[in-house]
Amino acid sequence: MGQRRRAGTVNTSSSQRFSGAPAQAARKHNICMVSDFFYPNMGGVESHIYHLSQCLIEKGHKVVIATHAYGRRKGIRYLTNGLKVYYLPLQVMYNQSTATTCFHSLPLLRCVFVRERITVVHAHSSFSAMAHDALFHAKTMGLNTVFTDHSLFGFADISSVLTNKLLTVSLCDTNHIVCVSYTSKENTVLRATLNPEIVSVIPNAVDPTDFTPDPSQRQDDRITIVVISRLVYRKGIDLLGGIIPELCLKHPDLHFLIGGEGPKRIVLEEVREKYQLHDRVRLLGALEHKDVRGVLVQGHIFLNTSLTEAFCMAIVEGASCGLQVVSTRVGGIPEVLPEDLITLCDPTVGSLCAGLETVIARQRSGFVPSPASIHAHVRNLYTWRNVAERTEKVYDQVAGEGVLPFNRRLQRLRAHCGPVAGSIFAFVAVLDFLFLLFLQWLVPDRVMDIAVDATGPHGLWRQETSHVEMKTENV
Repeated sequence: MGQRRRAGTVNTSSSQRFSGAPAQAARKHNICMVSDFFYPNMGGVESHIYHLSQCLIEKGHKVVIATHAYGRRKGIRYLTNGLKVYYLPLQVMYNQSTATTCFHSLPLLRCVFVRERITVVHAHSSFSAMAHDALFHAKTMGLNTVFTDHSLFGFADISSVLTNKLLTVSLCDTNHIVCVSYTSKENTVLRATLNPEIVSVIPNAVDPTDFTPDPSQRQDDRITIVVISRLVYRKGIDLLGGIIPELCLKHPDLHFLIGGEGPKRIVLEEVREKYQLHDRVRLLGALEHKDVRGVLVQGHIFLNTSLTEAFCMAIVEGASCGLQVVSTRVGGIPEVLPEDLITLCDPTVGSLCAGLETVIARQRSGFVPSPASIHAHVRNLYTWRNVAERTEKVYDQVAGEGVLPFNRRLQRLRAHCGPVAGSIFAFVAVLDFLFLLFLQWLVPDRVMDIAVDATGPHGLWRQETSHVEMKTENV
């Protein structure tokens, strides 16, 4: 990584192609966000898609979201500001990700793209099979494409090798790629063998009004360490299981408040049972987003034990609530917060315990900034409106680019992905194109109903409603 970059000073594009350009009239886009991960599922990707969509709607763009059905939540739902969500009937295979055969999703996604007059397809997350499908189909249909990568991957294990090859295929002719940190950009460029010029760095953000401090919720007779995370291996829950007994033995007034769910919960339950820490370690289970702030404000220290992170929104949320942050020094985490707001440690039990000891001593001595001052510092580092402005520039850029003709797309696949994988996916692209021709013959685009636009304060539904109200008043 070289010299550490200052938090909050990420560029919109490494080539600076967006800076210094003459001011132009704002172009309005019809955007379809696609990912397997969206509400009611909870996580960083879900929050990113929702808040980015709301800010883009505020700026006058039309935004719809396509994801898979969640239980009984199927069909079309409307969220705040008329944000339309298509919960498509696609089969979930593993960890909320759909099974990908590429072709079963084309009829559904084509219907969404045509009915909503989509001009930009924005896919999210390397883990999402539906995102890869959407990129593939959008390029077949001649639509501009953008992809946001939210995660870091390795290069050695079989899962990473397969995912990286799929990413290489998906991104080789995608118009633009967005990463949430410089470390994430370097990782994605290497994994997918991309030209760095088409990869931008746009961070995640936090709504500061949702995460405000409230010191009155803390208990003064104890020091509370808060952990809010998915309880999975890559979040370092095994490290947390080693930290808890060691620190609880040294500090009788130390308590842990742990929110989240996952297969590694059993590790924490075993530790709590073995060392009889039921009154000092509370496992809250899965939390809804609206309840996270209520947990954070009860703590003095926020602990993150992740083994890999591209950005980590959780530490920003913790700092925004006025907590001292202790985190592993992995991935893009060193880029996120200034040095005076975070204590970085190696991903080992010993290093994390030493870091926590330092912060605990500082907390007891009272030589820590007030929660209000920490919040005031953090609230201006990352805002969703700033993220939306940078993303809007990416859309303006890709809207001026042409989509590769089909013959050149086949050549790019074979040249970029290797003679074997490239030929296989070129053949899949041909089948996808033929299937699209069949669907266009079966149900031509011109006979498909155009969806009513309810997006934003000036959506057609709102206009129609106001007209009905005026007529009622006149009667």
